[in-house]
Amino acid sequence: MRKTFKPKPRTKSDWTGYLFVLPFVILASIFMLYTMVKGIYNSFFDFRFGGASFVGLSNYVKVFTKDLYQTAIRNTLIFVFTVVPLLCAGSFVISGSVFDKSHRYTSFVRVCLYLPVIASAAVMSIIWRFLLDSQTGLLRYFFDLSGAAPVNLLGETKWAMLVLILVLFSMNVGQCVVLYVAAMIGIPKDMLEALELDGGNRWTLFRHILWPLTKPTTLLIFINQTSAVMRVFVLIQLLTNGGPSRTTTSMMYLLYQEGIAGSNFGLASALGVVMFLFSVILVLFQFRSVRTE
Repeated sequence: MRKTFKPKPRTKSDWTGYLFVLPFVILASIFMLYTMVKGIYNSFFDFRFGGASFVGLSNYVKVFTKDLYQTAIRNTLIFVFTVVPLLCAGSFVISGSVFDKSHRYTSFVRVCLYLPVIASAAVMSIIWRFLLDSQTGLLRYFFDLSGAAPVNLLGETKWAMLVLILVLFSMNVGQCVVLYVAAMIGIPKDMLEALELDGGNRWTLFRHILWPLTKPTTLLIFINQTSAVMRVFVLIQLLTNGGPSRTTTSMMYLLYQEGIAGSNFGLASALGVVMFLFSVILVLFQFRSVRTE
């Protein structure tokens, strides 16, 4: 005879846990869930000309058909598909190279790499602007000192995207290294000792121990950095202003231009919804690949 499952009655400790979670649920509902629903609702309206008029899917049609928005989508996906894998691979290699060294050395590396994360994006953008500006930057000084012709890294289409990718990597790699090192330090010592006794090299350590046991950390980094790269704005605003020739215009930058500068909140909301859907699709794909493995 098939047994029926009867849920256990709620105890006092269960209700206490719910009460502790309740403030977060209330705040999340107000500042996250309501904002999300309101943004989706606004995406079906046109707020220009002093009022709101229902336009249906017109804003979404513009996002996927007009050249400017297609360029922004393409640039955003380029950022995601280059910066995020670079962060995962680069931080994994760095962490795997230092996690088993002396505590002082490991802490020194983590602090040095984490400093750009602590500083605000605006401060880091100003520093990079000071370094890379073709007229008054430090790089121009070294070009003049060596007698070489200066290169406008932020003003030429073939360099601007590459420079932003490298700057994004340098600004976010510290956070990824801290997470990877924390995960690697927690690996049982007997596994590392067994590898050493078997004569395994560093490649064997990376491939058969570190990579499999840090996959949950890789998934966390992928989710966090996908969201961060999707929302990159300050760096573009202060370094390239979306140029040259829109080669660095991202969806978040265009969302600001439409919503704040142009007061076109409906189209800006549609861009936000599309960004959210892209993020969800990428995260679900990564979840599926990890689960399959």
